[in-house]
Amino acid sequence: MAVLGVRVRLGADATVDDVRALKTWLEREEQLAELLADEQLRIEVQTGADGTEGRLGPDLELVLRLLGDVVTVLALTEYTARAVKTWTNNRRRLQGGHPDPQIRPLDPDGE
Repeated sequence: MAVLGVRVRLGADATVDDVRALKTWLEREEQLAELLADEQLRIEVQTGADGTEGRLGPDLELVLRLLGDVVTVLALTEYTARAVKTWTNNRRRLQGGHPDPQIRPLDPDGE
């Protein structure tokens, strides 16, 4: 059975605090918060799956897994991209730096 969801990875200059802050931000974003409340979504912090060499920051990523069929992966990607963009703009304004987020759907096997 295919695992549906989205992976969010911050750039090499991101910190563990950035990953935690982004997770909290996503949990409070309206559409994502509704999916979480309805137990249709789970947001997890995981060790990076691709083992990027030369990475200076934490090898952590956020995985948003759909637990039901209320929303499509395309819609989840759009909700996530919008929330990550807003978080990134706020972070740059307040702290500087460029976390350079990458957002992509999960592979069918959940990786």
